[in-house]
Parts: sequence; C-alpha cells; structure tokens
Amino acid sequence: MSAPGFSFFSTSPASSMRWDNLKMNLSPSIQHHVRNVYTNLAVMLAISSLGAYLNMSGIIRGGTWSLVGCMGTLIAFSLTPPNPSNENWRKYLLYGFALSKGLSLGPLLSFSLYVNPGTVFTALLGTCLIFACFSLSVLTAPSRNVLYTRGLLSTAAMLLAGLGLLNIFVGSKAIFNVELYLGLMVFAGYVVYDTQLMIAKAELGSRDYLRHSMELYVDLVAIFVRVLLILNKRAEEKDKRKRNEKRR
Repeated sequence: MSAPGFSFFSTSPASSMRWDNLKMNLSPSIQHHVRNVYTNLAVMLAISSLGAYLNMSGIIRGGTWSLVGCMGTLIAFSLTPPNPSNENWRKYLLYGFALSKGLSLGPLLSFSLYVNPGTVFTALLGTCLIFACFSLSVLTAPSRNVLYTRGLLSTAAMLLAGLGLLNIFVGSKAIFNVELYLGLMVFAGYVVYDTQLMIAKAELGSRDYLRHSMELYVDLVAIFVRVLLILNKRAEEKDKRKRNEKRR
C-alpha cells in the first residue's frame, strides 16, 4: 500500500469474465493488468487463510515471530527492485508476508470463533462487500480524478497512529472506538485511492502487479480486522445487556 505499512503501512485478455459488462473505461492491456492484480490478491488471501488455519489448529503458533516475519518480508519486498529476474523472489517474499499475516490473525479469529462464531462470517461478508463496492466504483468510473485525497488520507492515518499511541497510556474506550470507526473509513478510502493509483501507474507503464496486489491486500486485511473487532464489541455489549436484564 502506498500508505504507511504498520497497520496502515498468463491470463488471456479473452477471459471467461466479461469485463466489458462492467463498462470499465480501461484499455485491454490495463484490464489484463487488473486481472493479474486481483488474481494475485486472491492467492495472497488464500495463503493468509492457510496461515490462520495453521495457527488455530495448533500446527504452527503465531506470535511475536510472525509479526517480525510480516515486517521483515514486507520490508525485503519493498527494497527488492521489480524486474523479471527478481519476480519469483518477490513472489516468495510477498507470499511469506501473507502467510505471516495469517498466522498473526489466528489468535483474533480463534477468540472470535470461541465467543461468537457468526461474527467471523459476517466480517468476511462485510469486508468483501466494502472492498468490492469501493473497487468497482473506481473501475467503472468514467474518470478517476480523486488522487488528491492522498493528503487527507495520510493525515487521517497519522491521526490514527497518534490516537493509538495515546491510548496505550490512557486506555480509553472512547478513543478505542474512534480508532475503530475512523480506521474503517480511512482504509475504505485507501481502497479507492490505491485502486486509482494502480490504474494510473499502469497507464504510465508500471505493471508491477505484485506491489499493487500487496497494497490492496493491506487495505483489505485492515478493513477485515476492524469490521471483526466492531462486531465482537457489539456482540459483547449485547451479551452484557442480556446478563444485566437477567439479574434484574
């Protein structure tokens, strides 16, 4: 993603998917690049799902080392120049990042499944809907001219980082709620921005589908985590109200 990395940091053109039906104002070569990006994004999500399963089943335990793995592979990927000779190595780094991220998400998913299993499925569905709607809004737009939102999004991302740092010492539920909902809006905005940036770069000749899929992956995972936390919070509040009513 073109935003900060911390929680923010061959297909044929004649594919079975009829992109023309979406009325995208994109050339065939750009459509081919978009397919490559989303195909690789799907692979990354599948690898992350495997990592989460390995953690939840106890085969491989995520933790500090998986977080270090996330940062290490992401930094190594960012520092490796995109050229044909490095493509396989960059793929390994990117997929290692996705696997480490899945392992890191394992404890959150395990807790959610234990407390309220329905929240995980609802969060997945909600995340897919948010991502699909915001992505399609860009891909099918007659023009893509909101790249100026980068300054606004960067400012909001810095505000989130500041709130997170402040809340380490304050421990305020109100600040935590602001972080959740503001973060959800910020990363939804980044989906729009990064999708537009992907197309703009591709039109200028940059066809680095690995980097573009990584940027969208970070956005998507950030949205999923926040949606899941919001649903867990609401489920916990609902259970608390029910317990209080029973005591009365």
